[in-house]
Amino acid sequence: MSKSQENVADICLILEGTYPYVSGGVSTWVHQILEMYPEWKFALFYLGAQKDPSNKPKYSLPSNVVGLTEVYLFDDDPSDHRKGNLSHARWAKFFENIRRMGVRVPRGDAVDVELFQQAFDTISQETSVGFDSFWRHHETWDILREVYERYAADDSFLDFFWTLRFLLQPIWRLSRAMSNVPRARLYHTACTGYAGLTAAIAASHYKRPLVLTEHGIYLRERIADISRSKWIPDQHYKHPGLSDPLGTLRRLWIGFFDVAARMCYHKSDTIVSLFEKNAQAQVRFGANDERIRIIPNGIETEQFTPLASAREERKKRQPSSKVVGFLGRVVTIKDIKTLLRAARKVISALPDARFLVAGPTEEEPDYYRECLDLRQQLHLQREVEFVGSQNRMDFLPKLDLMILTSISEGLPFVVLESLAAGVPVVSTDVGACSEIILGSSMEQPPLGAAGCIAPVGNTEELAQAVIQVLTDTTLLAKMSDAGRARVTRNYHSKSIRLAYSRLYSELLAKTAAT
Repeated sequence: MSKSQENVADICLILEGTYPYVSGGVSTWVHQILEMYPEWKFALFYLGAQKDPSNKPKYSLPSNVVGLTEVYLFDDDPSDHRKGNLSHARWAKFFENIRRMGVRVPRGDAVDVELFQQAFDTISQETSVGFDSFWRHHETWDILREVYERYAADDSFLDFFWTLRFLLQPIWRLSRAMSNVPRARLYHTACTGYAGLTAAIAASHYKRPLVLTEHGIYLRERIADISRSKWIPDQHYKHPGLSDPLGTLRRLWIGFFDVAARMCYHKSDTIVSLFEKNAQAQVRFGANDERIRIIPNGIETEQFTPLASAREERKKRQPSSKVVGFLGRVVTIKDIKTLLRAARKVISALPDARFLVAGPTEEEPDYYRECLDLRQQLHLQREVEFVGSQNRMDFLPKLDLMILTSISEGLPFVVLESLAAGVPVVSTDVGACSEIILGSSMEQPPLGAAGCIAPVGNTEELAQAVIQVLTDTTLLAKMSDAGRARVTRNYHSKSIRLAYSRLYSELLAKTAAT
């Protein structure tokens, strides 16, 4: 990374797999941030897995966005195959930095930030060296063997070899992309992981402040993904006395994301959590609790008042309607299969109930096909309709109830928007959903429940909650009123705008003279 570059932005947002190519969730928050502060210039640094030419931006970039840089970590890169031939001295210096990082147990502290910075700088500067040349070098083999013997000697070396190659290659590509990270007065990332690692190194290199806003807990989600993944080979035996059910190769992947999270936590001047339970999880994963601020998501509740009125008018015309909606991506983490199984139980009790599943289906096409197959197996083709992406302003007034069956969430905008539109919500107990729907213990005066909460994956409790709300019109009306009141009181975007304005101003003031 060149220090001679001029600042091109006030704030550089470092994003992973979200804005501007995915709608909803974190992307909604990013677009909200960009539009809230037209007085500041933003640069976007987007990290994706593989470039899909058919994937078009879901948002029009506001005029205060001065640049969008894209990097794809798992694409085939022609530079990987360069046959660079460094001198012996340069190879020795190259591997000195690589070895310092590669054979110790990293902790994610200041030492790791320095070592990763040195290794990244080494890789990015030796542009004539491709990943293949590095991977085949005898010094790499020596380091690889040393790491294997130290940490994975009881596992298949072949599995270890390919697992480590697949883990390191995107890090190599990321190091090559660091020179493209825009200069800015402040760096802000929306997660840990690859984005958090990038942000920690960029902020350290340019000596700029860093903000981390975690919507969900990225590390916790990666642990869940890796634990159940099918592409990481498992040994079919258990080591004597080993209490950890995860094999070495899965722990290698988890270890990388753990270090990336700790590095980002360590380097961040401010760590933003959306709610108290997430802040507690961040501390468990290595964050300094003194740096954490609670800033929830927020919405302009006034925009949803006409939707609530339209919904009430529809209810007058159709008092017996029982329409349950889902609004979000059709992906594994949203657990649409549990929604379908719960729907089967609801339809058995209320044959006139209908479910509308709204949201994009192209992100995980195999999962979407599995959901269609399950719908057919459950004989729900007529009662459950996948309606594709919908404008929420048109969709919400059609609903009597919203359902959210996610495995993991932060503070979902869809819950806030549903409640603001007068639509009660039945949700799994994830993220801030319980606090939003039922209210916190500190709520004064108590507003009452705006829906129901059920354990993750529990189709019976989800179904019973839906049945209870749909068959009790008085309860449904009370929940509708409670939800609108709570969102207006606690989650209005005005307070969120003020909180981030103060945070940005405070940190940008530190860089004004540099």
